[in-house]
Amino acid sequence: MKNFRQTINPSQQIVAALILTGILSLGAGMTLVTSANADPGKQSQTAASEMLKRPSEDVASPKQSRTSEVPRSVLIAVRREISNTYKIPPTQLRVVSSSQQSWPDGCLGLAKRGEICPQILIQNGWRIVMSNGRQNWTYRTDSTGRTIRLESRKTASSSNLPDSVTEAVLQAASQRTGLPVSELRIVQSEQITADGCLSLPRPGEACTKIAQKAWEVTVVGGQNRLVYRANSSGSQVRLNEQASNISKVNLPDSVANAVLQFASGQLGVPSSRLRIIKAEQQTWRDSCLGLPRPEERCMGTPTPGWRVTVEGKQQAYVYRTDNTGSRVRAQKADGQSSGVDNLPDSVAKAVVKDASRQSNLPVSRLRVTQAEKQDWPDSCLGISEPLVLCAQRIVSGWRVVVEGGRQTLVYRTNETGSLIKLEKDAISGNKQAVPIAKSELPPPLSEGVVFRAIATGGFVGRTSETRLMRDGTVIRQIVQPSGVKTPAQTHKVSRQQLRQFQELLQQQRFSQFNQLSYPAPQGAADYISVTLTSQSATTRYADLAQEQLPKPLQSVIQAWNQIANDK
Repeated sequence: MKNFRQTINPSQQIVAALILTGILSLGAGMTLVTSANADPGKQSQTAASEMLKRPSEDVASPKQSRTSEVPRSVLIAVRREISNTYKIPPTQLRVVSSSQQSWPDGCLGLAKRGEICPQILIQNGWRIVMSNGRQNWTYRTDSTGRTIRLESRKTASSSNLPDSVTEAVLQAASQRTGLPVSELRIVQSEQITADGCLSLPRPGEACTKIAQKAWEVTVVGGQNRLVYRANSSGSQVRLNEQASNISKVNLPDSVANAVLQFASGQLGVPSSRLRIIKAEQQTWRDSCLGLPRPEERCMGTPTPGWRVTVEGKQQAYVYRTDNTGSRVRAQKADGQSSGVDNLPDSVAKAVVKDASRQSNLPVSRLRVTQAEKQDWPDSCLGISEPLVLCAQRIVSGWRVVVEGGRQTLVYRTNETGSLIKLEKDAISGNKQAVPIAKSELPPPLSEGVVFRAIATGGFVGRTSETRLMRDGTVIRQIVQPSGVKTPAQTHKVSRQQLRQFQELLQQQRFSQFNQLSYPAPQGAADYISVTLTSQSATTRYADLAQEQLPKPLQSVIQAWNQIANDK
C-alpha cells in the first residue's frame, strides 16, 4: 500500500475524487468514461468537440417533436425552470421539438466559468425546445430532468425577426383564429422580396412595383397553420391563403372553433390534436339540424349551416352546425352503421305503424333513420305512467328514431316490438330519464376502484375525476381545457364510511339507474354534467337538475359528496 501511495500525485487524487462524486450524485443513465490512467481533461475536450460537430437542430421545426416519448418528469422540470426564471405560466409553454442526446460531462456540456464538472458521460439525456409563441428556449437535461441547463434563448424561429413584425403577425392570427396570442407560436420565418402589396394583391388593387424587403412568417395554433407576409416594420400584414391551404369556400372561424371545442369535449382530447379536413355548406330540415335528441321537439324550419369533418384519434368524425356555430351536433360518419340494418322487422313495423297514427302520415312517407340497442330499467321502458306499476327488472330492447314530413318521433321498445312507448314532450324539470348512448359511456372501473365520478362542463370547461379505492383512498385529479393535468389530490375515509357507502348503493338500488341520463332543462347553459359509475351501473345527471332527481339517486349523490369532500 505504501508503494501504491507513492505513485499517485495530488492531481490524480483530485480527478479520482471528482469521478467518485459524479457517480454518486448523478446516478442512473450515466457511464464512466475515464479510467485510472486516462487524462480526463483531454477526453472532455474531445467529447465536447464531437458534440459541437453535430448539426444543430432547427429549434422551430415541428418535425423534431417527439413529445410523447419524453419523460413527464423532464417536461415538468423544463416548464418549471422557464416559469420560475422568466415568470411565464407553464400552461403557455409548448414543446417545439425534442431529441435524445448524450452529454460529455455532468454539466451537460455547458460548464459555467470556473466550474469543475464530473467527467461522466450522460446517456439518454434530452434536448428540449420550448416556446410561448414569442420566444424559444433550448434546454439540456439528463434522463430524468434532475439536472437541467439552458442552452439558448431567442425569438421564436429567428432571432432576426423584428419584434414589431412578431407582434403584428400574432395579433392578426389571433383575430382570425379566435385564439389568444399565448396559444399561438411562430414556427418559421424568412426574409423575402415583394412588391407594395407583399405580392398578395386583392381583386382590383393596384400595387407598387418597387421591390422591398418583407417577411413570410408561419404561425400555428389549435388546428390552424397560417402563413403571413409582413413588411419590414409590421405595419402591413397579409394572409397567404394559398400557402395556408385555405379553401375558397371558407368555414367561418366561429363555426370552426365551435366544432373543435365540441369535438374536444366529446372525444376527450385537446383541440390542438384535432384537425378539420372537410367542410360543406348544407341546409338542414329542422332546428335540430336533423339530429333530434331524446324527447326533443324540433321546429320544422329549414336551417342553413355546415357539415364539418374532423380528424382525431386516427378516425374521422362528422358534425352538423348552424350558420354561426351556436348549435353543434354529432352525426355518424360515412360508413358508420346507424343500426337500422340490425333492427328486427317486427320492431320496425310496430314502430312505423304507431308513428303513422301519431303523425297522420301514411306508412309510405315514414322511415326509420336510427336504431340503437338499449337496456331499459323496468317493464315500463323507463317511461312511467300514472297508476301503472313497473316491474323493476332490466328489459332489453331498442331506441328507434322515425322521420316523416317535418316530424321526428323517438320510440322505446322491447326486443320483439310487442311493447313500444313514444318519448313525448320533455317533462318539466327533467324528472324523466333518457338513455345514455353506448358511444357516450365511460370506460368501466379499473381494478381496485369501488366508485367513480367524472364532472365536465361549466363556465371553465375543465374535467375532474374522483375515484374511491377499495382501501378507502379517494383520488381526485383535474384536467384543464388545454389538456394539462393537475397533480392528484388524495385523502382517505374510514373503513366504516366505505362499508356504509357500499351498503347504501345496494339499499337505494343504484343499479336501477344504469345507462340513464337526467339532462339539464332546455336552454340551460354553463351547467356541469356528472357521470357516476359503480361496479354495476353508470348514470349521468346535470347539476341544475339535481333537486328533481329520484330520491334514491339523491341519497347516493349526497353520500358520495360527503366522501369526496371529506378532508
